[in-house]
Amino acid sequence: MRLANGRMTRTAGAVLAGVMALSLAGCGGSAPVQESSASKQETQAQTEAQAAAGEPEELTIWMGSWWEDQIPKIVEAYKAVEPNVNLTIEALPVNGYVDKAVTTILGGGGPDILAVDVTQMGTLVDKNLLQPWDDQIKDMDLSDFAAVIEGGKFDGVYYGLPYRTSSSIMYYNKTMFDEAGVPYPEAGWTYDDMLEIAKKLTIPGEQYGVGIGASNADPSNVFLTLSPVIWSYGGDYLNEDQTECTLNTPEAIEGIRYWTGLYTTEKVAPEGAVNYTMTKDIMPLFIENKVALMMGGDQNAVEFDTNYPDLNYGYCVPPKAPSGSGGWLFTVPVTAKNSPGAYKFAKWFLQPEVLGELTVRIPARMEATNYGIWNDPLYQTILESAMVGRLSPTIPQWTDMQKIIIVELQNIMQGAKTVEQGCEDMAQQCNDLLK
Repeated sequence: MRLANGRMTRTAGAVLAGVMALSLAGCGGSAPVQESSASKQETQAQTEAQAAAGEPEELTIWMGSWWEDQIPKIVEAYKAVEPNVNLTIEALPVNGYVDKAVTTILGGGGPDILAVDVTQMGTLVDKNLLQPWDDQIKDMDLSDFAAVIEGGKFDGVYYGLPYRTSSSIMYYNKTMFDEAGVPYPEAGWTYDDMLEIAKKLTIPGEQYGVGIGASNADPSNVFLTLSPVIWSYGGDYLNEDQTECTLNTPEAIEGIRYWTGLYTTEKVAPEGAVNYTMTKDIMPLFIENKVALMMGGDQNAVEFDTNYPDLNYGYCVPPKAPSGSGGWLFTVPVTAKNSPGAYKFAKWFLQPEVLGELTVRIPARMEATNYGIWNDPLYQTILESAMVGRLSPTIPQWTDMQKIIIVELQNIMQGAKTVEQGCEDMAQQCNDLLK
């Protein structure tokens, strides 16, 4: 079990590592270049005929690279329930993932199931690259799915169902706090409190109070830290009907002033933060006792407890909720050669007992935390937060908007623009996309 201070015991960490090793005993946009309707129906008919005749059925899935070690266990588990299916799961690097998917599907190829980050859904739906789920989920109870499920719905139609969720939490390096004699964060703390703590824990050139990163190679984690700050100041990215960018409002400007100021004026963030990613840069500094506070998700705790059992850390809710929420969804591309098999696999994998045992990231269903390593206070707390968490925009333009926002954040952090000018330029460029 996890101790009250947020640190997993070594025994639990060992169990975690052991369990991880076990296996289970219609929007507008450009039209894709794809098979004709008749050709697709013929392919599906052939697949169904092969299944009826007892011939092996092929099923291909694309997922993120972090699934690589788990793939043999998933294949083995599915073979036990569907022995006639030849399941192939490809683990692909996240960098360029959605671009590769779009190009491949537009070319008429691609997998039967495509795992997609919620922030990428809009791009795929806008290009008409995904099949709807509505006819497949009529018999499913969706009530215990986390809030990320709404990120798969466009114009009232579901184009994906989530298997993974996340909710940002704040990790703190207890070694650094203890050495500086600084009390750990307490419930109800604010971003002003966080700044004061970060100042006390910063020794320029040696260690820093808080880790942020502004690299365009890691947009999800940029917004994992940025969004809660903007929301805490009363700002947001878009207006209520998502037709206008609102990053030039006074509230959003103040949130961005605070976030960029951690680097520019307060200097409590690492010197290279403008080009840092959370995973490759900030997390190693946290592990090395050089960054005291780091926003993250459940995967960080898994990494810490599995590979760094001596790391003395705690976790807590971020200052002034709501925290950011996100996740990954199963989608079925329009070019899928085996759509029936795709939906069948997805619904099998999303069963709470299967999801809880086989997923390597926190499951998107509350009931799944009764199984596997997820029956732990940390993960249950994260999922409880994710059930009511707040999502970044899911409109088709969001992928391009993120790039615009990050570039302008970098301009502000490098002194090329004032906060006000950077926010105004963000809003103008994003509004151009929304027209």
